[in-house]
Amino acid sequence: MKPQSKKLIRFLMDSSPMTAAVLADKMEVSIRSIKNYVHDINEECPSVIISSNEGYHIDRLKASALLENQQDLIPQTSEERCIYIISKLLNHNRYESVNVYDLCDEMYISLSTLKNELNKVKRRLHKYDLELVNKSDMISVDGLEKNKRKMLSTILYDESNINFINLESLQKTFVDIDIEFIKNTILEIFDKYHYFINDYSLINLVLHVTISIDRIRNGNFNNQDIDQLPGVKLHEFELAREVAFRLEEKFQIQYSKAEIYEMTLLIISRATTINYKSINADNLTEFIGADCLNLVNTLIQDINSFYYIDLSEQEFLIRFALHIRNLLVRSRNNYFSKNPLTEGIKTSCPLIYDMSVNLAQTIKEKTGISINDDEIAYIAFHLGSTLEAQKNLTAKITAVLYCPNYYDLNLRITDSINQYFSNDLLITNIITDESDLDKVENNDLIITTIPLLRISSTPVIQVSILINDTNRRMLSEKIEELRKTKKRNEFEKYLRELIVPEFFEHRNGIQNEKECIHYMVQKMTYLGYVDPSFEEEILEREQISTTAFGNFAIPHAMKMYAHKTGMNILISDEPILWKDHPVNLVLMMCFNRNERYIFNEIYDPITMILSEPENVKKILKSQNYEEFITTFINLL
Repeated sequence: MKPQSKKLIRFLMDSSPMTAAVLADKMEVSIRSIKNYVHDINEECPSVIISSNEGYHIDRLKASALLENQQDLIPQTSEERCIYIISKLLNHNRYESVNVYDLCDEMYISLSTLKNELNKVKRRLHKYDLELVNKSDMISVDGLEKNKRKMLSTILYDESNINFINLESLQKTFVDIDIEFIKNTILEIFDKYHYFINDYSLINLVLHVTISIDRIRNGNFNNQDIDQLPGVKLHEFELAREVAFRLEEKFQIQYSKAEIYEMTLLIISRATTINYKSINADNLTEFIGADCLNLVNTLIQDINSFYYIDLSEQEFLIRFALHIRNLLVRSRNNYFSKNPLTEGIKTSCPLIYDMSVNLAQTIKEKTGISINDDEIAYIAFHLGSTLEAQKNLTAKITAVLYCPNYYDLNLRITDSINQYFSNDLLITNIITDESDLDKVENNDLIITTIPLLRISSTPVIQVSILINDTNRRMLSEKIEELRKTKKRNEFEKYLRELIVPEFFEHRNGIQNEKECIHYMVQKMTYLGYVDPSFEEEILEREQISTTAFGNFAIPHAMKMYAHKTGMNILISDEPILWKDHPVNLVLMMCFNRNERYIFNEIYDPITMILSEPENVKKILKSQNYEEFITTFINLL
């Protein structure tokens, strides 16, 4: 729907009825244009606008539903406008042209701006042997259909809205690869071989398989001699070979032995068997070599040092190590394939891409190998999928299911639990031997079908083989209890990261906000958190609107330019005059741009706690750092 049509709908919804002349005057268009807009709207939703002697009437229910179904994706930048124009021209019927004035309306730009964009469009089309045709203000693209499809395919890749660890977005990115088929094939064959894989690991495996299919299609084969590598169990190799066979049939590709071997390693690292075998950091050296593993550990340490992001979990280590090994092999042989994600990640995930560029620089320093943009983007995708998974996992309660009668019951019980708790609970593993509970770390809950023989430090809940209402109620209560505990523990972790003991102080004798800001910024500068210019940035923010609320203030800068993220606390028994507000509690915040996620995690709960005057009174009674932290935690 055209923007002007939406504008007309909103006018009529506000004060129906209106004549065409009145609407034309309000919208600064001709009466003929109004009639055309009405015609277009009624074609999309019949009888939503009705004409009478009084003017146009609108059916508000239909109009509301119509507006809700519209997506306001108006291109904002020159780059976005060029892509929008090309997409519209290539998706249009080959025998129809596009009106330039309609394009101006859709993008809210002038005709002169559009002409500038069309010059850029013309240059891009030329790269694909296509020509922009302009006749009487009607534009179209002339050229071979295969070249149009080639360009359209590139645009679809480039426009991908990267949302890591999401199969729907993965499908939008790899438009010609059936992601649902890959997922269902893996699940079906895993069930046949009596393997369990949780949702998190499944999506990562689908991601890896999708990338491998894309590489093979582009002639990027892995022909490593696997006879020189450590052996793997025939059962697991056969599982991977059957998955590969199904994929070969579906996508008309050929998996090499080395690629099947690699898929076997990935399956071993993330799927659960009855014996719970997995690759670990120790035997990983046998598969990728000590030098490569040392490089991977260096890269993970660099991420932790520069970005304060922990990627030391075993599953990421194994998957990332296998990727880096293959990347080095490809790079040494100067053999690259085009990555459809590159520009999309650069635009939509600049921080993750920047992180990957830094890793590429480290790889060059350690190995002498230069990595191109496409390979950097693949690194970014691995990093992004893991970061997104970590974010999702923190929101869910993780559980291991202990079910001795694994073969007959695992699907029934997990399906029953997931039916009610898929948004709140992630079953990470299924085990059949109680002794294997020691091998499953970092879970919030153990769900068991029989009583445990020993006491566990992890909370345990017993359910029946057939999940009933009582079980569901018990699980719901336990999940809510664990979620509160998890939220509280995470809040405490962030508080202790933000507020170091040096940042808590009782101090009287400060007269006003400028004196207070100067004093607190000096301390933060001395401890290396900010530059002296931070004081001016805070004062600029205060000029726009005071950060004092009730008897507390949260001074901060509008931009995240701090060296480190932190929060400086000052309690004063004597009121500090903050503009017109007497303030006894000051929380000065500074944020590093790479730690924006901490701001998102901490700001809402802090403001929620401080919004209650009684809570502020309790906080003001804190005599030392530990008492302050404990009080804050208890008020969450």
